[in-house]
Amino acid sequence: MEIKLKYFGLVADHTKKKEEVIFFDGNSVTLLEVQTKLHENYPELTTTVYSFAINQKLIQGTTTAVNNLDEIALLPPFAGG
Repeated sequence: MEIKLKYFGLVADHTKKKEEVIFFDGNSVTLLEVQTKLHENYPELTTTVYSFAINQKLIQGTTTAVNNLDEIALLPPFAGG
């Protein structure tokens, strides 16, 4: 399966890219599995605070299923105003 990742702010600084595509075996994984792979590839993210959005919807927790061709954004903390 193919997942498109988009990085913003400090997350983009750590990955040194704004987006990339990653691949997994199977048709579905959890957000935790995606996060684990990201932490393996970019150890700096283990100490970085960020939130996830899947297909432009903010997600709480890491048990959410991620499906083929989903777009995941890693968002740094932000303030409204």
